[in-house]
Order: sequence, then C-alpha cells, then structure tokens
Amino acid sequence: MNIIKKRYAEKFDNEDLQRASLKMISHNDNYLIVRCNLKCYQHLLETLSSLDSAFIPLNTSGTLKALRSRMDKIKERFRGRDINAASKS
Repeated sequence: MNIIKKRYAEKFDNEDLQRASLKMISHNDNYLIVRCNLKCYQHLLETLSSLDSAFIPLNTSGTLKALRSRMDKIKERFRGRDINAASKS
C-alpha cells in the first residue's frame, strides 16, 4: 500500500493524497481491496496504471458491500490463471 500512496503523491500531490483517503481494506489470495474517496477515484486508477502492471484493477464498485458480494465470482474467474495475461484478453 505504501508504494501506491507514494506514487499517488508523486503524480498528484500530498494534499490530493490526503483528500483521497486511501485505505487498504483487504489483501489476500493475490488481490488487494483499496477504498478511496469517490472524487479521487480517477486519480487512483491512473496511479495504479502507472505502477508497471504491479497492480491491475479487476473490478470497481460504488460500495464495499457490493464488491464483497462479487468477490467469489472474481476469484473464480482468475483461479489458476495468470492475472496479467487474463487482464489483457
């Protein structure tokens, strides 16, 4: 998560990083759930895309509850597959 925050601050600024309120909600099974302020959502996506494919957004949601309800389907879709290859198809 530190690398995401560092790159975010580099691309935008520390004030915008504070406004984004980035928070790691969950991490396991090779995925990471990050919560952010909706107004800074686009900046977070730009930050993730600038991290040399280290982080690939697989899904976004307006609420954590909705995202969690879809997580089983998301994990099943990528189970046993290289996510980097799968995300390019």
